[in-house]
Amino acid sequence: MEKVQSYDQYIEQLDGRGDVIVFRGQANSDFVLIPSGLRGDHVATADDQMFRFVDEMKNLFDFDELTCIEIAQHFALPTRMLDFSYSFDVALFFACHDEKGRYMENDGKVYIFNKSRYEKYLKDAGKLSSQMIRNNKFLYEWLQKYIDKEPTAMGKRGVDMPIFIDATRQFDRLSMQKGLFLLWGRDESAFEKILEKEGVPMSYFIDTIVISSEAKPGILKALQQKHLCEDTLYMNGAKIREMVQRIKYGDGNGRNDNGKESV
Repeated sequence: MEKVQSYDQYIEQLDGRGDVIVFRGQANSDFVLIPSGLRGDHVATADDQMFRFVDEMKNLFDFDELTCIEIAQHFALPTRMLDFSYSFDVALFFACHDEKGRYMENDGKVYIFNKSRYEKYLKDAGKLSSQMIRNNKFLYEWLQKYIDKEPTAMGKRGVDMPIFIDATRQFDRLSMQKGLFLLWGRDESAFEKILEKEGVPMSYFIDTIVISSEAKPGILKALQQKHLCEDTLYMNGAKIREMVQRIKYGDGNGRNDNGKESV
């Protein structure tokens, strides 16, 4: 597969796609599609940690269960959800950006997921998950049972295959990132393995674009010109507070941004 070397090449590869497609960017192209809560050592503790987080967030802010899980996801608490975005630019940013600096030497990857085709498959195959997609009441009932540690089979309304959930957008980062999630249910395997059990090739729903590691800095600069950067996508509260302090109280030398003496 030819690697993308620039932002313009990336846009060329996206040209002509139809249906409702969503995107995920990964800084390491070897990534396997499975949520953090179902990976490695997290499996033993992730659910209990999330249950506790949801309970405490609900008591503090009276958020619904889904919003609490979304917030947990964005503050690196392992969950059963995998981030996607409706924006191909946002996905490209995350394919090139590596907050901890672990994968800058690795090629990145953008997953292009045909959401329309996948949800039609769930319906045509008679999957229980298809009923969840069409009725949010079932989804919240499932989430409540899950968080209350009750059986989640729910007769014919359980989550047997991962389903896409639109973000509640009560959390500012998700609005900026145009986010949605793929939620895992009963089957805790990687997405590739789930499809393998179904006898469906992953290529039927997912295409990928590989981003050359050498191209990452240049692409990040191009995205910054479109106001897509860490500060905007993460809504960097610390930087905003610092800016307010500087404007209000000066630069530490007794002057504010206008060059006037602070009072």
